[in-house]
Amino acid sequence: MKSKSARFCFLILTALLVTGCTPDTRHLETARSLIDSLQNHWAPDTRVALFSVEASDQNGQLLLTGLSTDNESVIQLKSALKKHQIEFTDSILVLPDPALGEHTWGLITLSVANIRYKPSQTAEMATQALMGPPVRILRKKDDYYLIQPPDHYIAWPETASLSPKTATEMTRWKSADRVIFIADFGLVYCSPNRNSNPVSDLVAGTILEIDHSKNSIGKFVAVRLPDSREGFVEAEQCRDLTIWSTQATTSGIALETTARLYMGRPYLWGGTSPKAFDCSGFTKTVYYHHGYILPRDASQQISEGILITTQYQSELLQVGDLLFFGRKATPEKPERATHVGLYIGDSYFNHCSGLVKINSFDSTNALFKQNYIDNLLQIKRFLTDSDQPQRVADHPWYF
Repeated sequence: MKSKSARFCFLILTALLVTGCTPDTRHLETARSLIDSLQNHWAPDTRVALFSVEASDQNGQLLLTGLSTDNESVIQLKSALKKHQIEFTDSILVLPDPALGEHTWGLITLSVANIRYKPSQTAEMATQALMGPPVRILRKKDDYYLIQPPDHYIAWPETASLSPKTATEMTRWKSADRVIFIADFGLVYCSPNRNSNPVSDLVAGTILEIDHSKNSIGKFVAVRLPDSREGFVEAEQCRDLTIWSTQATTSGIALETTARLYMGRPYLWGGTSPKAFDCSGFTKTVYYHHGYILPRDASQQISEGILITTQYQSELLQVGDLLFFGRKATPEKPERATHVGLYIGDSYFNHCSGLVKINSFDSTNALFKQNYIDNLLQIKRFLTDSDQPQRVADHPWYF
């Protein structure tokens, strides 16, 4: 905290030494310098944290507007301004929005919910969320909620795809007996037989609460969906969530097996489910099915794991390593990952580009493409003893 305060004081003094400025102008410049510094510290990646604050002059007084996902950042800003006797009006919205009341958590109610960058059906799709994993609700606008899934990627699903919960309700959910759906696709049936009507479709990774008010019959388990719908799921398609989460794989072969199951699945920008993927949605989904939570985008995933090499060297690689491709660093621009794939051994890697497919680094192989050699940035290992990526079993939102 000392170093942060010292940096902010330096910024204030610098602004006050500017000549030819009115007091109001000096205050405005000081506030904006502080905001920039806080933005860089608290929300360097606006995909997972927000500190979007503006300072403006309102009839000779400083007006602060905008929003933040962390109250401490706002406290620091106001404290620094008060310390230097700069009067202001605080209109910053700290998320979650108080208008939500106690319902600042939620569970997705669809097998796969589409989540967009803006609260509009015509907006670009940012990501997807599966039924079951918890989300944090930040605010509501029209028919959309601004949420953070467990990977903290901030975006907007429709309100119809989410069931808001209180902290008390989430505590009960976390302590309930739950199963995770491990089959590729499936259904919740209204009765314990395949000929009954469906209640909902399911994809691998769905989390359901066991309904102890009903008896599980034969090969079916009675379950309750996040919006209180009830039904039955085939028992062989499920595993106990707690047991599953504590058995996160350390086997690259297990990841390869899962990745190959998705061969031919279509590419979808923002896709993060077994129905369709983008490149990072594919690697994220494969790892999630084995108990790991990867960041959403390739440019975020590359920041985790252990660096193995920056060029293809087959003798250094292990099955399950992630390969990152993109723009190499130049004097003007930093390196940026725009594509990612999963190494499956013998020069081959599995990735989603147009569809889930396999390519090779071997120049004599029919699946070789030179651009993957040219654009390779880093190869990183995630199956290690480190705390990255985070395991489902260790994520406080699940347990």
